[in-house]
Amino acid sequence: MRPEPLTPARTEAELGCETMAADAASPPLWVIEVPKPVRLWASTGPFPSPELATTRALIGVQAMSGASPGDMLACGPALSVDLAPGRYALRGRVRSAQYTESGVAPGIDGFAYRISDLADSSCPKDLATRGIHDWDGQFPFTVDTDLDLNADGHRELRVEYQMGFTNPGTRLLVNEAYPRCLRVVADVPALLRPLPTRTHGFSDLRLAFWQLHPVDGFGGRMVIEHDGRYNASTSAYDVGRFVRCRDGLPGESPAADRERERLCERWLKSNDGSAAPYELVERWLGVPAYRDRLEMPTELAGTQATALLRALDAERVRWQYGAVRACEPRAGERAWVFGLELHAEHDPPGAWSREAFVVVRQPRGQPARVSAVLDASPCPVADVPSDIEPFVDAWLEKPWSEARSAASGSPGLSAQHLRLQRARAAERIDLADVSGCAAPPNAPAWLWTAQRRAPPALAEHMSSTPTYLVIRRSARGFVVDSSTEVRPPHCSF
Repeated sequence: MRPEPLTPARTEAELGCETMAADAASPPLWVIEVPKPVRLWASTGPFPSPELATTRALIGVQAMSGASPGDMLACGPALSVDLAPGRYALRGRVRSAQYTESGVAPGIDGFAYRISDLADSSCPKDLATRGIHDWDGQFPFTVDTDLDLNADGHRELRVEYQMGFTNPGTRLLVNEAYPRCLRVVADVPALLRPLPTRTHGFSDLRLAFWQLHPVDGFGGRMVIEHDGRYNASTSAYDVGRFVRCRDGLPGESPAADRERERLCERWLKSNDGSAAPYELVERWLGVPAYRDRLEMPTELAGTQATALLRALDAERVRWQYGAVRACEPRAGERAWVFGLELHAEHDPPGAWSREAFVVVRQPRGQPARVSAVLDASPCPVADVPSDIEPFVDAWLEKPWSEARSAASGSPGLSAQHLRLQRARAAERIDLADVSGCAAPPNAPAWLWTAQRRAPPALAEHMSSTPTYLVIRRSARGFVVDSSTEVRPPHCSF
């Protein structure tokens, strides 16, 4: 293993074997002297499935004649070549779909290579742990060979490691033909376990994510379990059906723990599958070879999408996320808007010269896909009017027979109105805030949030439970549109 970082490619034209071979002015990553005929194997790391690739890298071996570079003998993400006695240079290039805040691509630190006897085609298993470090010197990673996912007689590799103190990670790799050797099919911030049944091959897995409680204000760590679902068309794993929540750090009250788990499961069942598809957008923006695979619809041949992709591929424009929001759900479809801050080559550090909005849509039962690139968000967040709080206060003081005139016909509103009234009378309610929701400009919406403190029997062990009212304008003022204990995705922070 060599620690030298690969050379960043700032444009697509700079990421190529021909460009790398012609770059005689830059020093190579490594120079090797070969005294006898040998085989050289080199790799930039375990080869990822296309659905996981947001960083691409190449490494090449080049003959050297004196101090000058000669022919590029082999080049690719992984290579194997027989070398005659002589002097050789190893060069590498990397291009990432993302950048750090300082404008530097995260890239790949170093590369792996091996010099061995001719005809050696063994695969080094330590390649599986490439890029994984012992976090804080306390949690060494482990490698298991307890999976034969596709029933081909070869054991796959499962690497468990710590991403942080309470954040485990798992990398799952399958065997590939030499010289690639290993292919990553999952690299997730979760524990990955085979189920006891082991009857469904690729699909018979369980992912356990350690996350903060999804309900606002609860805090604490929950273990959130999902089925692992293998997608044969992309050769990678998707997070499948939500299974359950478990309290990762149980307290002294089993009743409070059960209530925490109930609210966690209710939140996730209401929002299952609504997480913004960051990975899809990053691959579409940064990996040209996969754009067609990501179901880029024909309308994206328009000038705005074409101009954005050309700027990223050829004009050294960098991007970073701005606001990313779910739009208000429509019947049969979800949508998200990814705000991008675009940094031109000559922009001052930390500054960005323009922005773009990438729209992702997902019809029910279909995969999400990039559908448009716009100059303005189609679902902006409206400013909060100053008279919403007085409106809600007055609405809660009225009996339901009067309050329903300023309410929609949404189910459960009358029951929620009564619960809030009783909590106010018992002085167990606190107003958290009023914020905007992502909605069409002609139909703005706002979210009124209150915290209902737990009953005295559970107050010592539980946080307050949030209650949300979605407010809209009507011809006569405001109207309470709906109520829930789960924050609507399009009204997220």
